[in-house]
Amino acid sequence: MRGNVTVAAFSDAHGNALALEAVLRGIRDHAPDIVVNLGDQVWGQVDPLAAYQLQADLQAVEVRGNNDEKPLLEPAGLPDFERRYAAWLAERIPREFLQRLGSLPVSVSLLDDRVLAAHGTPSSPWQLLLWQVAGGQLVPRAEAAVEAELETLGGGTELVLVGHTHRERTLRLGERLVVNVGPVAWQRDGDPRARWTLLKYESGRWTAELRRVQYDWHAAAAAVRANDPVFPPEADSHLLGVSQRPVKLQ
Repeated sequence: MRGNVTVAAFSDAHGNALALEAVLRGIRDHAPDIVVNLGDQVWGQVDPLAAYQLQADLQAVEVRGNNDEKPLLEPAGLPDFERRYAAWLAERIPREFLQRLGSLPVSVSLLDDRVLAAHGTPSSPWQLLLWQVAGGQLVPRAEAAVEAELETLGGGTELVLVGHTHRERTLRLGERLVVNVGPVAWQRDGDPRARWTLLKYESGRWTAELRRVQYDWHAAAAAVRANDPVFPPEADSHLLGVSQRPVKLQ
């Protein structure tokens, strides 16, 4: 690959159109060559239809998130609160839109197979790549385990992009850069800013800039509450993407 290339990647909009608008403004300011949407587009309660339309109009490269599959699953296969939420979502988003999201590819290769994009891992939107759950907490996955997960990729894959975990991380494995881009919504670290990542290919090497964007998250929280949330009360702050304690924004 000759010349410089810029790629903007985002993930996990989860129906939060307010956060997504802020992210897309930042992306447009940088005028990337390619925009990649890593999935979980509408499964949330701020304004899922508006979030869908923003993402559809973007015409980005798209992959399927695990939550993009849920509206199409048999209700009996979902927990009770997710079953009720799926019914709520189905009243607001046309079935053909949900079917389109559920039929997106699990992974996509770009730039002559030099870049691979997926939601969770290259083979499943439900699995984790750069993180793992231990003691009920997300902790970084060992480099050797990540390498083993990616060993089926061709040696020419220089950049791997994933989302799903709602936690940012970058890992360089030799000449390969692996990036867990931050979430647009439902942040897990107490900082409610929306996230996206700018990837640059310069001088034969990929670099990642993890970006955080302020937006009116209080308005987003109010929209969720006005929509009569069906998620469990104990999950409220995570699902809103709004910290319940003061956050120092840098």
